[in-house]
Amino acid sequence: MQNEHDDDSIIDVSGSADIPIDFGTALHVQEPAVENTPKPQYDPEGWKIGKKYIRKLSLNDEQAAMLDRLWFADNVFNEIEYCRIQILKQFLRAIDYLQIHCVPVNKSYATVIEELSEIIVCLQYNYRKESLNYRYTYDAVQTEIFNHILKLCENNVREVYGIKRKINTDFNYTHPDIQHQYGRKIVSKLEVFLAENQHQILDADHRTNIVLNENNTGRWKTKFETIKEDFSNAPAFEREIFRLADVNIRNPSQDTIFFEASKFISKHDRISALKLYLHYFEKDLNSSQFDRKQLTKNIQKSLFSTNEQLTDFENILNEFITTRNLEAAIEKASQLYLPKRKKIVIDRDAVENVQRQHSGTVALLEEYLRDDYEQENITEKPIETEEEDELTMNITHHNAETNTQKYIEELNLSEIQKEILDLFEKQSFNIPQSEMAAYLQSKNLFMGSTIDSINDLCFEILDDVLIEEEDEYFTINTDYYKKLLKND
Repeated sequence: MQNEHDDDSIIDVSGSADIPIDFGTALHVQEPAVENTPKPQYDPEGWKIGKKYIRKLSLNDEQAAMLDRLWFADNVFNEIEYCRIQILKQFLRAIDYLQIHCVPVNKSYATVIEELSEIIVCLQYNYRKESLNYRYTYDAVQTEIFNHILKLCENNVREVYGIKRKINTDFNYTHPDIQHQYGRKIVSKLEVFLAENQHQILDADHRTNIVLNENNTGRWKTKFETIKEDFSNAPAFEREIFRLADVNIRNPSQDTIFFEASKFISKHDRISALKLYLHYFEKDLNSSQFDRKQLTKNIQKSLFSTNEQLTDFENILNEFITTRNLEAAIEKASQLYLPKRKKIVIDRDAVENVQRQHSGTVALLEEYLRDDYEQENITEKPIETEEEDELTMNITHHNAETNTQKYIEELNLSEIQKEILDLFEKQSFNIPQSEMAAYLQSKNLFMGSTIDSINDLCFEILDDVLIEEEDEYFTINTDYYKKLLKND
C-alpha cells in the first residue's frame, strides 16, 4: 500500500490493472540512486609555483606570492622535480641576500630590486609615477628581474650537478644604462654569492642522477676524474666505479666507464683491470652495437707477461660470449696469474739410463784412485768458486763424442743447439725464460731466433713444436724429445 507521505509521481504497480501506468515514469523511478559526489573543480591558479610548493618549501605568504610571479622556461633539467626544488631554494637564498646585503643608493626603496625596477621603468618607458601605466609596468619589470635571477640560479645548480649546457641568461633590456646599472647592482653581486653558496645545494639523489646521466651521456666523466684523483687502492676504486656505473644504468655510455676504469687500474692492479674489462665486455655485449674495444698494446704488455696468459684471457672472453656467465669469467680471470702446477711424468727409461751412467762413473773414479801412476797424461787445474756454474754447464770433454752421436743425424743440429737440448734434459725439460735468456746472451745469441731454429729443424720429424712457452718457462714434451734420440 502506498505510503501517504510518498510523492504522487510514484506509481503503485501492485494495484488494480485498470489503473493506467506511466512506464517512462516507472522506469525512471527504478534507476539506482546516484551518489552526490562533488566533481573536481578546475583551479585556474594551480600552475602557480608559490601555490604548488607552499608546503614542500615551507613558504611564508610573501615568498609564496613572489614565486607565484615566476615561470620556468621548461627544459629536461628543470622538469626534474628534485632539480626544480634546488633551483627554487637557491632563488630564495639569492633574493634574501640581495634584500639584506645590497643596500639601494636611493633610501626611498626598500630593496635594490625595487630600485632597479624604477630605473628600468624610467629609462625604458619614461612613465611618470602618477600615470596609469606606471604601476602595471613597474610590476611587470620587477617580475622580469625575478625571472632573470631564477635563470641565474638554474645555471648555478646545473654547474653543481655537472651539466655543461647552460640556459640563456641575456637580460631583456639592452639600454646601455640599464645594462650597466643592472650588471653592477645585481648580476655582479649574485655571481659572487652563488659561487660561494653552492655548498648549500644538495647533491642529486640516486634517482635524479640516473635521469641526469641519461640526458647527459658525458656527465660521468667529471665524477670519474674525481675518483682517479682520490685513488688509494684497487678495492676502493672498484667500489666507486660500480657506484658510478649504477647511476648510469640508462646511459648508453655505461660500458665506456668500465673500459676507462680498466685502463686506469692496469697500472696498479692487474686482476682488477681484468675484472673491470670483463664488466665492460658484458655491457658491450648487451648494447645495440658490439664494439669490443681493445686495450692498447702497452697495457696488454703490462697485463700479460707471456703469450699464454694473453691466450688464456682470450679463451675466458670467448667462453663468456657463449655462456654469458660473468661470475665464472671473473673467477677464472682472478686465477690467471696463479702458478700452474706442473705435471710430473716419471720416465723410467731415463731413470735407468742415469743410474747406469752413475754406476759407470763411480767405477771409473775408483779405478783412477787405485792407479795414480796411470794419470800422468792428465793435467790438473785448480777449481775456482766463481767458475762453478761454467763447470756445471761443461761437464767433461770425454763425453763430447758421445753427445755428438746422441741425436739423430738427419736433424743436422749445431753444437750450440745440442747443448741447449742437453740443458733441457738436465733441468727436467723446464727452463725459466729468464735463465735461458741469460745463457744465450753469454753465447751472443738471440733467444727468439735460437729457439725458432731448433723448432724448425725438429718440425719435420715431430710435426709439431718442440720447445713451447708455458707461463714464464720454456718446456719440452718428453715423448717428443725421445724421438730425437738415436736408437742404439
